[in-house]
Amino acid sequence: MALFRPYKHDPQRSEDGSEQPTTTPRLDASAPPSTSRPAAVPMTPRTKKAPPPVTPAPAPTPEQAAAERVRNAPKARPTPSRREAEAARRERLNPSISKKEARRRAADANRRTRIAQMAARDNTPAKTLMRDHVDARFSLGQLLLPALLVIVMSTFLGSIFPRIVLFSTLAMYLFIALVIGDFVLMWRRYRRIAEERGIPIERGLKMYGMNRMIQIRRMRLPKPVVSRGDSY
Repeated sequence: MALFRPYKHDPQRSEDGSEQPTTTPRLDASAPPSTSRPAAVPMTPRTKKAPPPVTPAPAPTPEQAAAERVRNAPKARPTPSRREAEAARRERLNPSISKKEARRRAADANRRTRIAQMAARDNTPAKTLMRDHVDARFSLGQLLLPALLVIVMSTFLGSIFPRIVLFSTLAMYLFIALVIGDFVLMWRRYRRIAEERGIPIERGLKMYGMNRMIQIRRMRLPKPVVSRGDSY
């Protein structure tokens, strides 16, 4: 079988078309194939890129260091089992308390409810002025309850001192009259202050001021916000 050589530009051919003798050997079909490999082309080594500069990590703050120590600290107790976790969850949702503790919690809740209701009821300009007016002055009414207690206890000595009952009764009526007179003075002054400030007089305000005046200062509700003798 004949071998065909593809066309290849021969630099030995002259410009006028005549062929020049060439030294390139022709391929021979009967010749064995050459086992020599072409020479390796030298490769240009790649230049390695310089690694980016390493930025040092910022030092942790004392809070972060403490949190890390707490997080990495060993557990003080083993992990609870599923049954224990369920029991703890039920206890948080429905705590089992004694009857005494339940009564105490109910009483605290009722007291907070009453205080909130009283604050909402007494949060009016007229009642606020009445409380400040009573708390800023000394009233004989706050001594009424202790005085009545002493007078009642003195009546038990009637068998030893027969006249002490008469004297204690007269002292009780006299002290009550003084308390009523002090209340009249307080009410007149209050009405004058309320008219100057343009605060209307509410219904039942007189009895509200009387009840606050005869109470001991420490037992008044809401608590006094002005000291005795202060302006309000």
